[in-house]
Amino acid sequence: MDIGEERERIEIKGKDELLEELSKCRRCRFCVDACEIYQVSENSEVMSGYGRVQLLRLLLNNTVELDDAVVYPIYSCLQCGRCTIVCKNKGQNLEVSELIRIGRSLLAKEL
Repeated sequence: MDIGEERERIEIKGKDELLEELSKCRRCRFCVDACEIYQVSENSEVMSGYGRVQLLRLLLNNTVELDDAVVYPIYSCLQCGRCTIVCKNKGQNLEVSELIRIGRSLLAKEL
């Protein structure tokens, strides 16, 4: 996948399906350095693709409470897709930015 290429849309119908997809993350953290927001946030890992995936997983498992400190990193994602490109290039093939978009949609329904 190259920048500017059409991103794949995955169909997830609810919380359980999103959790299943999020659990496929191998936690390699290759996507961390690819994130522009991570780079300008003094290297706060929660502001990276990996951090957002983990936050969504924790929220959906009811491990953390929904508050501004948790929601902000998820909504700070620019949806540029760089994390997805790195993930696919490293063989993981996870649609990171699309999962974050779907997570936002599910969170919006809860707010």
